[in-house]
Amino acid sequence: MKMLIAERGSIAALNAALGWEATNARLSQIQNGSIRSGRGTKYEMGDQTARDIEERLSLPTGWMDTPPELDAVDDPSLRQFIALAAKLTPADRAKAARLLSALVEPPDHGPANGTTG
Repeated sequence: MKMLIAERGSIAALNAALGWEATNARLSQIQNGSIRSGRGTKYEMGDQTARDIEERLSLPTGWMDTPPELDAVDDPSLRQFIALAAKLTPADRAKAARLLSALVEPPDHGPANGTTG
């Protein structure tokens, strides 16, 4: 979201690009982590808002979930994989890396059916 605001120069300009009222407070509340009155929870970017922004700006689905450094990666599946891995805990990332390694480089269990060589 910060990149989109920077590209357009202001939250008001981004709101206008999205077809929202320039004074719409939603993005400002998300950016500032404002507390919702009556709930005591922070405003956060939800999936529905992210997908709405992507659609309105003709961005690929999932763009809002992709860290900026992944923009250079051309393969959407790889970008999605990396973005998902970034959400894992360090311990779960290590497990995922071991699983992926096993898929890419299965262990050598020797000759099949007890044959030699």
